[in-house]
Amino acid sequence: MGVGANPVTAACVRPQTTAASHVRDARADAERTRRLLRAGLGATRSKTLSIVAALDHDGLHTQVHDFLSPVIWDVGHVGNFEELWLLRTLSNRPPRDQELDDLYDAFEQPRSGRGGLPLLAGDEAVAYLADVRAEVLDLLRTLDLGPDAEPHLAGGYVHRMILQHESQHQETILQSLDLREAVTAFDLSPVRAVPEVDDTDRVAVPGGPFVAGTDDRLWTYDNERSSHVVDVAPFWLDRYPVTTRRFAQFVAAGGYEKPLWWSDRGWQWQQSQGHEYPQGWVQVGLDWFVRRFGRLHRLDPREPVQHVSFFEAEAFATWAGGRLPTEHEWEKAAGWDPRTGKARRFPWGDDPPTTARANVGLVDLQPHPVGSHPSGASAYGVQQLAGDVYEWTTSEFVAWPGFTAFPYPAYSEVFFGGDYKVLRGSSWAIGAPMARVTYRNWDHPYRRQLMAGLRLAWDREDQPGDRDPAGGR
Repeated sequence: MGVGANPVTAACVRPQTTAASHVRDARADAERTRRLLRAGLGATRSKTLSIVAALDHDGLHTQVHDFLSPVIWDVGHVGNFEELWLLRTLSNRPPRDQELDDLYDAFEQPRSGRGGLPLLAGDEAVAYLADVRAEVLDLLRTLDLGPDAEPHLAGGYVHRMILQHESQHQETILQSLDLREAVTAFDLSPVRAVPEVDDTDRVAVPGGPFVAGTDDRLWTYDNERSSHVVDVAPFWLDRYPVTTRRFAQFVAAGGYEKPLWWSDRGWQWQQSQGHEYPQGWVQVGLDWFVRRFGRLHRLDPREPVQHVSFFEAEAFATWAGGRLPTEHEWEKAAGWDPRTGKARRFPWGDDPPTTARANVGLVDLQPHPVGSHPSGASAYGVQQLAGDVYEWTTSEFVAWPGFTAFPYPAYSEVFFGGDYKVLRGSSWAIGAPMARVTYRNWDHPYRRQLMAGLRLAWDREDQPGDRDPAGGR
């Protein structure tokens, strides 16, 4: 028997070889995760800096409304939040500057007063971001991100949280800039040419149980967990978000002038505000325009309506003879695959968003016309559930069964049971990871600065011969 063929020797060598292979695999996985995190953090930061670079001093420091911060506060907060979680929490470093902690604490500094704070100037804030990020990337090289690491680090959870947090503040910044009448140096893409579709088309969603929520602990927030079975009755749902064409009919019919379409609270709000149409709309003669970042653009009748409050969405739904969906109805239509009996991460499946599937990630700085993304349809054939506009639901913001606050209670738990309605989907202004089906947004029902629209639902009874409206998708 030749050297190395001894079965005893072979038996001793094989486990060592396997163990070494596992170590190599683990190291390779960790390095792939680091590359993913570096790329994601870098791409998100590039978008933040591109927004800031387009603004003058007034654009950075003007507070356009007491429920939105000056842009420069959001920029400093992004850096301070990153310092807190990716440096101090992970390596027990002391604060760089305690005064910055005080200035950029979202709970200690109410939005209404942030315009009067001694905030970092534009160049100072950008330099702060760069200094923190350099230390973050240096520390990232040494961190254990394996599956057995502590929960903040396993798979790079806290780094993913930070890049999503920055993306959410990009969206908040754009909400503020969209309210300004002063021109912001953003170029909007030309109106897209897409095939004509019936913007009133409906999809029949069968009743029955499905799995809502998620147990994912890499990308999701605590309010999306845990997964749980929900049984919904059959219903109809708009194939597309409600368009400006449809909403303009509501306006023309006196929808903002007649209390019969509004809830009591909604009408009280409407009477106190005196709105006549969605935020940003401007009527010139018989034509409608929309102000975006200080410039007037002709309103495309095919695009989803945005910047409407829950009260406005609710009134339109009543006028149109429908209703808003619950968030469980929305999630079933968006993410459940009846053929596999499993939930999808995104409406089209588990592959990440592309520009063909969804208008997400600040691509065109505006909604796309309905029918623009047929390849992003859900298993039931419902389209544009990811990107473009958030969609109001009738649901209150509450915890899912099995909820546990992580990594801090102030993200979700303190808001449960408050005066909030849940919005589902994602907007054109949010990062691609948030296009996931389980992502939950929430806000007061009277807020309309959000890139928020709606989609109608209707009750129905199952009829003999009902079939999958997706025609075998």
